[in-house]
Amino acid sequence: MCPAPRTIWLFEQKRHRLRQLQRELRHMKTGYISNQSTDIDIHPMDFYTGDTDPSLIQYFTPDTKTDFQIANTTLDPENPVDDPFTWVRGLKINKDFIPVEMHHQLHEAFSKYLRKSPNGNMPPIYWDPVPMHEDQSLFDSSDRHGFTIESGAVNADGKNAHRLVVMKSNDCYHDILPSVGELIVLVRWMLSGIQNHKHQFGRYFRHERPQLDFPTMVISFLPDARVRVLHGYFDDGRLKVAYTQALNFDAEDYADKMDVLLQWAWPFTDGDTTKPIPLPTIEDDEEDEWDEWEKWELRYREDSEEGSENEGGESEDDYSTEVDEDLSDWESDFEEEESDGDDQSPIEEEFVMSADIERKIRERLEEKMRRLEEVRELS
Repeated sequence: MCPAPRTIWLFEQKRHRLRQLQRELRHMKTGYISNQSTDIDIHPMDFYTGDTDPSLIQYFTPDTKTDFQIANTTLDPENPVDDPFTWVRGLKINKDFIPVEMHHQLHEAFSKYLRKSPNGNMPPIYWDPVPMHEDQSLFDSSDRHGFTIESGAVNADGKNAHRLVVMKSNDCYHDILPSVGELIVLVRWMLSGIQNHKHQFGRYFRHERPQLDFPTMVISFLPDARVRVLHGYFDDGRLKVAYTQALNFDAEDYADKMDVLLQWAWPFTDGDTTKPIPLPTIEDDEEDEWDEWEKWELRYREDSEEGSENEGGESEDDYSTEVDEDLSDWESDFEEEESDGDDQSPIEEEFVMSADIERKIRERLEEKMRRLEEVRELS
């Protein structure tokens, strides 16, 4: 059996840990996330500029030059006929008025300004909307954590893996800190990107480098006319999140805030989501290469065993079967690519492994696989 490249181990480890984090978030009490939470790093972000902690990769920034703005529409934000949010604000004198519902009309106003902007009837060419019928699970609501997903999009240029989500929440648990529900949505869309992308690993050596990060940005409409923008990515076993406070749009500067929110509707994207792992060249010591393979394999197996002990719903056998299927997918693609490898252009030197090193690594891993099978048969 042809062993998967070590990138597979890193990818599968990230997917496994992210799934664990998703389960942990689902079982958390409803409320907000503090910066003391395990495996989650959160950092404040400026709503107007997108500036955040320098330790974070800033995958998203507001598009300050966008055509999506109030001035480019024929709508008057002070006219209740033009603006649904202005209309609902005018109802506050009514004794039956429910202020907590204002964020629904705020979302309607946001959507209307987008549609009425130049070319607003379609997203920019570098974003693809995600239809609900293609992946219903992405749009599932949560009664327990009180949120619904309104829309989503993915990067369309094929070179990056950024993702966008618009959601509504039933409660604003904290004026500053993000909620559990908001982070569940972040993680859910990241995991979807990983699941959809895993089959491309077999083409790692011959085609474009595979995506390893799936940064996701969320615009969250909250009760009492508040909005929070947050984005994050998963790296080194931790969810790293930048977030704004829950800004109050029921204010005199409503139009200014709406213009900034429109800048976040289709933000600039940055950062290399492939994060290539350079493979050693012929000058590198083959033992160092073997140590790297063993390190990832050991960490991966330890994580799998830990997950099976702590979670009764997913057995080790089930998880092993899933991993075997992933590796089988890669093996099929690899053999397919090898058959017509002469027609392919040479790849960059930093991604080439010495043939002698590769052969020895394969032989050693095959021997380990045989031993594992023997142990399984005896047990």
